[in-house]
Amino acid sequence: MKKIYSLILLLSAPMLMLAQGITFEHETLAEALSKAKAENKLVFIDGYAVWCGPCKHMAATVFKEDAVGKYFDENLVALKVDVERGEGPAIKRKYGIAGLPGYVFLDGDGLVVYRFEAAMPTEKFMKEVELAVAYGKDPNSVGRIAERYPNEKNDEQFVRMYLDRLKESKSTGYTGIVEQYLDIQTTMPEESKEMVTFLADHAEELVFRGKADEIIQRNLGSDAWKQWVRKDIREAFQKLPRKMVESTTDYAIQKRDTAMLEYVLTRAGEAGAVADDAQRKRLYIFYYEQTGQGEKYKAMVHDNNEAYIQSLDVKKLRSDYEENLRLRAEGDQHALAIKPFAIRNSSQIYSMVYNYAKFATTDQEKADVVRWMKVAYDILPGDATIMSEYANILYTFGSNQEEAIKIKEEAYENAVKEDMKRGSSIKADLDLMKAGKEITLG
Repeated sequence: MKKIYSLILLLSAPMLMLAQGITFEHETLAEALSKAKAENKLVFIDGYAVWCGPCKHMAATVFKEDAVGKYFDENLVALKVDVERGEGPAIKRKYGIAGLPGYVFLDGDGLVVYRFEAAMPTEKFMKEVELAVAYGKDPNSVGRIAERYPNEKNDEQFVRMYLDRLKESKSTGYTGIVEQYLDIQTTMPEESKEMVTFLADHAEELVFRGKADEIIQRNLGSDAWKQWVRKDIREAFQKLPRKMVESTTDYAIQKRDTAMLEYVLTRAGEAGAVADDAQRKRLYIFYYEQTGQGEKYKAMVHDNNEAYIQSLDVKKLRSDYEENLRLRAEGDQHALAIKPFAIRNSSQIYSMVYNYAKFATTDQEKADVVRWMKVAYDILPGDATIMSEYANILYTFGSNQEEAIKIKEEAYENAVKEDMKRGSSIKADLDLMKAGKEITLG
């Protein structure tokens, strides 16, 4: 009987090996891109986080299906990317992974061919995947057109095709190409329906002081445009002022152009936004952070951070928080309905520490971020999230990694007790810390 059973297992082994679904590579993005280029395939990035429920659902269902795995083996090099660890945060930023799970398809040169996101049934998922592969094989795919663009950017027909493909592939950050097209195009009169529709279609990419802005300023509200700016197009134009504040800020960051940033402030009033000195300072803080100008960023925020820390009554915040926990345990409705100031203050401290820590280089700066984060830890005792983040800061910038690991272990224990979905994320960092490896803050 034993022999028969062993024979059955042996015969079924090849079938079991095939029933694996998607085979994800255990390598870096650079290695995956090299492999994809050599095999004439696309790279599929599955952007996930260890705490993400929909990510786990896709991994346990759709990604395990035989037909899905077979299609991927033939057409794609698949790479799982934890957006919170390793090279994940950099990949997340570079390729604009926002929602999770987030899927990005790259050609062998690392250019985005297609993207989509969210958990979904197999049929819907595969329709999107097949569309991405079709784009990848198309000689006029976004990636291939991007390579041609520098030499053909004055060809109106070519640039319009490029814009159409960018929109189809759900790409972002192509403001300069919109502006180039509007500068060279001769087929769409400003007052035409085609122009109105074009601007509405690319509303996310329009910026102040550009050609699109000039056309809108000249024509919005005109008799010619009134007949075209209707229904969904009207809604797109109503949202434009605020969208353009955001997109122009992003474009100024991309171009590292402070003159454009200043113009955002002058036009912000049109969108109903405040444009006072405080807002100007906030805008520049964001600009310096996003452009990686650490010294300027630190100079603008350090004293404010320190003043904020010094303004907090740590003992009272902690006492009020503990009292709130006691009343909640007793079922007090008022306590259940309010959010203690300790929680708000701790969240604020974590945010400012995380941003500052990216640029902390001197011993004093490192000591500051540890000291600031300890205040959040002190006013919110037992909170798994804050304990975990303090442990991360202490591990990265402090002098006692053993203490950091101990706090991280306590954070994980508390997370398990509270059945927190981020418990798995805390555990992942804890394992890295115990192995003496680097962790990613944030």
